[in-house]
Amino acid sequence: MKRVIFDIFLFIFVFTLPWWITLVLAIVGIFVFKNYYEFLIACIVFYVISTVREYTYFNNSLIFYTSIIFFYLISQFIRRHIILYKNEIPYKS
Repeated sequence: MKRVIFDIFLFIFVFTLPWWITLVLAIVGIFVFKNYYEFLIACIVFYVISTVREYTYFNNSLIFYTSIIFFYLISQFIRRHIILYKNEIPYKS
């Protein structure tokens, strides 16, 4: 239930607040919830509604989508090694 409420606020913030506030909330969601794929969806929705289509030689959308996916994967890797999440990792003593 907490995740649903958090998602509702995240998507309301995507449409109403500046990108940096929404990004902070989405990053918090990555570290609070396990497998928080809504981060990717929120970033893509925000990118689609806030960019102006330009016909250029180099496609900036590819860079954006690749960097968001890379950031998500890196944050999942870092999340496993943070001491706050030690209970989720099988611990050998």
